[in-house]
Amino acid sequence: MKKCLRCNEKMIEDLSSKANGGGYQIIVKINKNLSTETISDLKVAVCPKCGYVETYISDLETIKKLQKQIL
Repeated sequence: MKKCLRCNEKMIEDLSSKANGGGYQIIVKINKNLSTETISDLKVAVCPKCGYVETYISDLETIKKLQKQIL
């Protein structure tokens, strides 16, 4: 459960974002040896009380594997 950093309200999680005029999801990618690898979709959490928006990655296992490769 995510809590709002501004007002400490419980946030609504696991939402997605969409740019106006486009149907493309925001994804996180890494450029590795001239090839681009998709890591994860970017998720959104919204505070229903103050409207604060936070982005996060839910697939932490892929990020942990990437961290081991980099370090």
